[in-house]
Amino acid sequence: MPGIGIITNPHSRRNRRNPERMRRLGYMLGQHDTYELTNRIEDIEEVARQFKDSDIDILALNGGDGTNHVTLTTFIEIYGDDPLPRIALLRGGTMNTVSNGIGIRGKPPRLLANLVEKYYTDRPFETTTRDIIKVTDEKGTRYGFIFGNGIVANFLELYYGTGNPSPTTAALLLAKGMATLPVGGGEITDQLFRPFNASVDMGDLVWPERDYTAVLASTVDQIGLGFRPFIRCQEQEQTFHMLGVTAGAIGVAVAFPRLRLGLPVDEDKFPSAVADRAVFRSSEPISYTVDGDMHIAESGVVTLETGPRLEIIIK
Repeated sequence: MPGIGIITNPHSRRNRRNPERMRRLGYMLGQHDTYELTNRIEDIEEVARQFKDSDIDILALNGGDGTNHVTLTTFIEIYGDDPLPRIALLRGGTMNTVSNGIGIRGKPPRLLANLVEKYYTDRPFETTTRDIIKVTDEKGTRYGFIFGNGIVANFLELYYGTGNPSPTTAALLLAKGMATLPVGGGEITDQLFRPFNASVDMGDLVWPERDYTAVLASTVDQIGLGFRPFIRCQEQEQTFHMLGVTAGAIGVAVAFPRLRLGLPVDEDKFPSAVADRAVFRSSEPISYTVDGDMHIAESGVVTLETGPRLEIIIK
C-alpha cells in the first residue's frame, strides 16, 4: 500500500509556535506513511522524487497558503505529465485562504486524524477538483490558486511590514484604511489604492491599457478576510475567474458588502471574465502575489495559464 506522504514546513509561523504539535502529527501516521520536514526548496525536490517513486496515494501539506504554493510548484515540476496524488491541506499556517475557499475546516491534528482513519478503513473522502494557475514571468514559473496585484499586493506589503502577520493584524489594517475614507483618505489608504497602468490580453477578450486598482485571478471563491469576489471560479473547467478593479477607494468600499457576500458587482468598475490564459503587460515592473507570496516581474509582463487539475480532499 503506497500510503500517505505528509510534508511539514517547520518555518511557518504556526508551526514555529507549536513544535510539539509537529512531532505529534508524525505519531499519527500509519506504517506505510511518510512524514518529512522541509527546510529548503532542495528538500522539497528530494521529497517530491521520493514520493513519486513510492507512488503515494495522498500528499498532505502541513503549512499555510505560501507553503502549499511552493510545495505544489515543486511537485508539479517533478511529476511532469504524471498526475499528482490527491491533495490534503492541513491548515498549518497563518494564512489559510485557499483551504477556506474550498471548504476545509479544522486544525492539523483533527484533519490528519480524519485522513488516516478514512484511508486505512477504506471509507470514502469528500473531495473537490480545482484547476491550479500557472504564473510565469522572466524569473520562472509558479503555481497557485490566487493571483493578485494592485490593492492585493499593496495590502500584503503593508501586512508583512507590520512584522506580526495574523488574521487579527490583517483585519485591523483593513479597518484603518477604510476608517480614513470619510475624511479623504490617509497614508494607508493612499498606499493601498495606488493605481498601476497595464493591459490584459485574454485572446478573444482584451482589457485595454489603462489605470487599474487591481487585477485578480483565482480558482477559489475567497481572497481573504471572508471576501468572496470570485463567484465565477468554477463556471468552467480548465479556467480561472479574472476580476479587474478600476474603481478607486470609495468605489471599492461601496462594493465591499457585495464582495464579501459573493454577489455580482458593477461590471463597469469591476470587469469580469472567465479565461484559460491572460497576459499582463505594463511599462513598469509588476508587483504581484501568488497565494500570499510576493513577487516582482521587472519586465512588466506576467502570463497566467491554466495548470493541472487537482483532486483535493475536503474531509
